[in-house]
Amino acid sequence: MDFSVRLKELRTDNDMSQTELAQKLNLKASAISKYEKGITQPAIETLKKLAQIFCVTVDYLIGLSDIRNPYDISNITPNEVELVEHFRKLSYENKIRIDERIKTIIDKDILYDK
Repeated sequence: MDFSVRLKELRTDNDMSQTELAQKLNLKASAISKYEKGITQPAIETLKKLAQIFCVTVDYLIGLSDIRNPYDISNITPNEVELVEHFRKLSYENKIRIDERIKTIIDKDILYDK
Protein backbone atom coordinates (compact mmCIF):
# COMPACT_ATOMS: atom_id res chain seq x y z
CA MET A 1 0.00 0.00 0.00
CA ASP A 2 1.42 3.39 -0.90
CA PHE A 3 1.75 6.45 1.30
CA SER A 4 -1.24 8.36 -0.10
CA VAL A 5 -3.68 5.53 0.62
CA ARG A 6 -2.20 4.80 4.02
CA LEU A 7 -2.35 8.46 5.09
CA LYS A 8 -6.00 8.80 4.15
CA GLU A 9 -6.81 5.53 5.90
CA LEU A 10 -5.09 6.64 9.11
CA ARG A 11 -6.70 10.05 9.04
CA THR A 12 -10.22 8.72 8.49
CA ASP A 13 -9.74 5.89 11.03
CA ASN A 14 -8.95 8.62 13.56
CA ASP A 15 -12.01 10.68 12.58
CA MET A 16 -9.78 13.56 11.58
CA SER A 17 -10.45 16.04 8.79
CA GLN A 18 -7.74 17.19 6.43
CA THR A 19 -7.95 20.60 8.08
CA GLU A 20 -7.46 19.14 11.58
CA LEU A 21 -4.46 17.11 10.46
CA ALA A 22 -3.01 20.10 8.64
CA GLN A 23 -3.28 22.21 11.80
CA LYS A 24 -1.36 19.59 13.81
CA LEU A 25 1.39 19.73 11.18
CA ASN A 26 1.33 23.52 10.70
CA LEU A 27 0.38 23.00 7.05
CA LYS A 28 -2.53 23.96 4.84
CA ALA A 29 -5.36 21.49 4.24
CA SER A 30 -4.46 21.58 0.55
CA ALA A 31 -1.07 20.00 1.41
CA ILE A 32 -2.85 17.05 3.04
CA SER A 33 -5.13 16.75 0.03
CA LYS A 34 -2.11 16.65 -2.30
CA TYR A 35 -0.45 13.97 -0.14
CA GLU A 36 -3.60 11.85 -0.23
CA LYS A 37 -3.95 12.22 -3.99
CA GLY A 38 -0.30 11.28 -4.51
CA ILE A 39 0.49 14.63 -6.10
CA THR A 40 3.24 15.55 -3.64
CA GLN A 41 5.26 13.75 -0.96
CA PRO A 42 5.91 15.09 2.54
CA ALA A 43 9.31 16.06 3.86
CA ILE A 44 11.05 13.64 6.21
CA GLU A 45 10.24 15.84 9.21
CA THR A 46 6.56 15.78 8.26
CA LEU A 47 6.68 11.98 7.98
CA LYS A 48 8.12 11.80 11.49
CA LYS A 49 5.35 14.05 12.82
CA LEU A 50 2.69 11.97 11.05
CA ALA A 51 4.12 8.80 12.60
CA GLN A 52 3.89 10.39 16.05
CA ILE A 53 0.36 11.67 15.50
CA PHE A 54 -0.93 8.26 14.39
CA CYS A 55 1.33 6.13 16.66
CA VAL A 56 2.78 4.23 13.71
CA THR A 57 6.26 3.85 12.26
CA VAL A 58 7.51 5.76 9.23
CA ASP A 59 8.00 2.35 7.59
CA TYR A 60 4.28 1.71 7.99
CA LEU A 61 3.41 5.14 6.59
CA ILE A 62 5.46 4.68 3.43
CA GLY A 63 4.39 1.08 2.87
CA LEU A 64 7.57 -0.77 3.81
CA SER A 65 5.77 -2.58 6.63
CA ASP A 66 2.21 -3.69 7.31
CA ILE A 67 2.78 -3.55 11.07
CA ARG A 68 1.55 -0.23 12.43
CA ASN A 69 3.75 -0.26 15.51
CA PRO A 70 5.95 -3.29 16.17
CA TYR A 71 6.86 -1.84 19.58
CA ASP A 72 3.26 -1.81 20.78
CA ILE A 73 2.95 -4.42 23.51
CA SER A 74 -0.62 -5.19 22.44
CA ASN A 75 0.89 -7.03 19.44
CA ILE A 76 2.48 -9.59 21.78
CA THR A 77 0.55 -12.73 22.68
CA PRO A 78 0.55 -14.17 26.22
CA ASN A 79 2.62 -17.09 24.92
CA GLU A 80 5.23 -14.69 23.55
CA VAL A 81 5.37 -12.89 26.90
CA GLU A 82 5.98 -16.20 28.64
CA LEU A 83 8.76 -17.08 26.19
CA VAL A 84 10.47 -13.76 26.83
CA GLU A 85 10.20 -14.26 30.58
CA HIS A 86 11.82 -17.71 30.29
CA PHE A 87 14.51 -16.37 27.97
CA ARG A 88 15.43 -13.62 30.43
CA LYS A 89 16.10 -16.19 33.14
CA LEU A 90 18.74 -17.98 31.04
CA SER A 91 22.49 -17.51 31.33
CA TYR A 92 24.24 -15.54 28.61
CA GLU A 93 25.61 -18.76 27.09
CA ASN A 94 22.20 -20.40 26.99
CA LYS A 95 20.67 -17.30 25.40
CA ILE A 96 23.22 -17.66 22.60
CA ARG A 97 22.35 -21.37 22.21
CA ILE A 98 18.62 -20.62 22.06
CA ASP A 99 19.20 -17.86 19.52
CA GLU A 100 21.22 -20.25 17.33
CA ARG A 101 18.53 -22.94 17.58
CA ILE A 102 15.78 -20.51 16.64
CA LYS A 103 17.77 -19.39 13.59
CA THR A 104 18.32 -23.02 12.57
CA ILE A 105 14.61 -23.81 12.90
CA ILE A 106 13.67 -20.72 10.88
CA ASP A 107 16.18 -21.64 8.16
CA LYS A 108 14.68 -25.16 7.95
CA ASP A 109 11.14 -23.77 7.80
CA ILE A 110 12.12 -21.42 4.99
CA LEU A 111 13.83 -24.25 3.13
CA TYR A 112 10.78 -26.53 3.36
CA ASP A 113 8.32 -23.77 2.48
CA LYS A 114 9.96 -23.24 -0.91
